[in-house]
Amino acid sequence: MYKYIMKKALIQDIVFDEFDKVDYINIFNANENKYLKVYSEEIGSISINTFRKNSLVDYVEINKEEASLKKAIPIKRKIVLHGLKNEKITSCMVTDTKEWGAFVSIMGISCVLRNCDFSNDLTAVKDIYKKGDTIEGIRFRKVSSKERISLEMKEKYTNPHSLSVKSLKKGNIVLGMVRNVKQDQNRCFVGISKGFDLLSSIPAGEKLSEGQKVVCRISGVNLDGYGIRGKILSIL
Repeated sequence: MYKYIMKKALIQDIVFDEFDKVDYINIFNANENKYLKVYSEEIGSISINTFRKNSLVDYVEINKEEASLKKAIPIKRKIVLHGLKNEKITSCMVTDTKEWGAFVSIMGISCVLRNCDFSNDLTAVKDIYKKGDTIEGIRFRKVSSKERISLEMKEKYTNPHSLSVKSLKKGNIVLGMVRNVKQDQNRCFVGISKGFDLLSSIPAGEKLSEGQKVVCRISGVNLDGYGIRGKILSIL
């Protein structure tokens, strides 16, 4: 079986067809003094809006005249995973922010950083970072069932105005962020402050996910025993 080798080249130009869609890209490998074509079906899911003349791309050769960016993606993914798991890769770039967190990129490989893996409180990724920013201090968390690489912060961000222990009283209404969902057990853990999670049942008919913001009422506090319990009043 042929083993692809990932290489780098500069984009020379982008050629469009009569429908104004990309037909192919000309690339040039300066180290090997070689010109190659990347046809549209071999570009893959990479957005053409990210391409610029003379920008660097990763590719593999299909034959002496043609190359593929799409076939380089699995190779880059393995490199990224290996680097994360060995803590050689510790930063990423924000490509888009969402209510639940952000999409980030490492070597062009899309990953996710959820709010609950970013902060100890209600601080969302978008509250601190914007598209194009670099986040330092990330590490590997898991690969989801959908093969998405999930990241977390080595040291989670903490808002200096987070709740104190004195604020954790029965009857208090607090904002929180869903950290862990046990759908089969009909319960979830909600982060309400640094080091404090509230245990709540899942509201009837609702399907929660990590990173969602919720409003809770504290029903019991026993920091030396069962911890903090409460009820989710609404989902934001």
